[in-house]
Amino acid sequence: MRSNLYIFFILIILVLAFPDQVPGQEGEQAGTSSAMVYQTTVTGDLDTNLRQTLIAMSDTVSLQNRPPMTMAQLVRRIRSDTAEFSRALRSFGYYSPNISYAIDQDITPIRVTFTVNTGPAYLIREVSVVNICPVSQQRVAMPEPADLNLEPGQRIRSARVLEARQTIVRDMRAKGYPFPLVEISQVIIDHQDHSASISYAVDPGPSARFGDTEISGLSRVRPEYVLDRLTWEKGDPFKAPLMDDLRRSLTAGGLFSVVEVNHGHEILDEDFLPMQVVVTERKPRTVRAGLGYQTDIGPELKLGWTHRNLLGKGETLEFDLGLSDTLKSLEGSYTIPGFIRPDQNLRLKAGLVQEEQDAYDSKSLFTTAMLERILTNELSVAAGVGYRLARVEQLDKKSDLGLLFFPTDLTWDGRDDILDPGTGIRLNVRLIPFFDTLDTETRFLKTYASLNTYLELVPDKRVVLANRAAIGTINAESKSKVPPDERYYTGGGGSIRGYSYQSVGPLEDDNPVGGLSMAEINSELRLKMTRRSGLVAFLDGGRAYESTYPDFDERFYWGWGLGYRFYTDFGPIRADVAFPLNRRKGIDDSFQIYISLGQAF
Repeated sequence: MRSNLYIFFILIILVLAFPDQVPGQEGEQAGTSSAMVYQTTVTGDLDTNLRQTLIAMSDTVSLQNRPPMTMAQLVRRIRSDTAEFSRALRSFGYYSPNISYAIDQDITPIRVTFTVNTGPAYLIREVSVVNICPVSQQRVAMPEPADLNLEPGQRIRSARVLEARQTIVRDMRAKGYPFPLVEISQVIIDHQDHSASISYAVDPGPSARFGDTEISGLSRVRPEYVLDRLTWEKGDPFKAPLMDDLRRSLTAGGLFSVVEVNHGHEILDEDFLPMQVVVTERKPRTVRAGLGYQTDIGPELKLGWTHRNLLGKGETLEFDLGLSDTLKSLEGSYTIPGFIRPDQNLRLKAGLVQEEQDAYDSKSLFTTAMLERILTNELSVAAGVGYRLARVEQLDKKSDLGLLFFPTDLTWDGRDDILDPGTGIRLNVRLIPFFDTLDTETRFLKTYASLNTYLELVPDKRVVLANRAAIGTINAESKSKVPPDERYYTGGGGSIRGYSYQSVGPLEDDNPVGGLSMAEINSELRLKMTRRSGLVAFLDGGRAYESTYPDFDERFYWGWGLGYRFYTDFGPIRADVAFPLNRRKGIDDSFQIYISLGQAF
């Protein structure tokens, strides 16, 4: 026993005295120096997308920085990838690929080359969707192959075959069957003619009607707010898309941070299906602040306060304060959602505005009442009445106004995001007749239309092409019958960048006086470099005209520039520098700078 202790202590002393000679360490170092360092390439008749898919799934590629110790280990990696490549190619519709590999050990690092030939593409020959429930075979129409994105002649793809199964489920639920069973009954691959036949078996299950709706999660919001927006009534045939419509409606109201619309797990007596709406309320009050800067205007401060649920049914009270060297405004608004009918809102607004522009000076008090009708998720119309008392001065001429006006508005908004759109279009058309109650001879009709389009060139908004076009006209007896602050002006950060605010149009003594019409074109190429930052290149053009309608024989004024975007959780912050291409001596500066929240358009 004592001799064993002596041996143990001697071993510890040897380890501490000669650490480099620890058993196994020398072999480990030698093994590291002799690792099979290699590089990998994938060649063959592959399109770029398929090649990138194979590279992304390859262990041989992803483990290059962890080289194996022996050639046998490297070969195991390669053979494992070969089997995975074959499975991946089958999922893309290539069922007879030819995959080989070569290892070149005569160069350093070792070269591993995969040669992948896909072989012929297997095309869909037939798609059948069969109702296997005898009770509902006659009355339930099955979706067509075109509805499933699986038309004959297309290359078969596993992802689409699986997606089609979910499409059939959604189709059955949209037709009133909440619990359908859909299976891929068989996929037959014919290697002789390189074709595929796909069959789905469908049991729609029992039909149902909407039952009682249970609402949970409410504290400040009254249940009537949700009940008034139900897209169904008890006893209506069950239609799953109506659940999505309710979810969108409740989310758009801004009262809830989370909205879940579900149904029970079983159908009750008389085919009733119980429904559940679960919500999480947002805090009702919001305080907001914003800073901006434009070379021609200077710094801008905006403050706002909102109460989104004043009386418990989504009534919104807002106040906004704007301060800059050229504009001071205080506005308040009160919105009653679901006014008379669920898809209709009443918006009351009033405010004080003081402007000290190069074009004019004005002080005004206004009030408006607008009734908005939401026709679809994208389309809305509005009409109302307003009155504005103002005193306006231009070129030492003062005038007092009492304008009665009747605004109408049509908007189609299919953008995917309000502050940072990547796809979709937005169309807005406005028509406003004006009557001066202090001068009955002053009356005019003001129209305006704009179209914004957004095209995502690279997914995830990494490259977006954004375009905007706008046109406006004023029908009046003469320009003198149109108050200076109601005329059209162009130029500035929200119009034609590179030119001073309101300066691109008719001038008198180098001062803008406005016109009876205008036209603008804007184009931006938006490049998102990281999750938080991006660059923009833009070109703006347009002008205001003396005539009632734009005279396109007169040249546009163009400006171009570059911008930086910092993307926050609530929207992008933009900083643009713009240069005038048609610079007018003594009028236009060599450049303009704009800093604000949100994209330019």
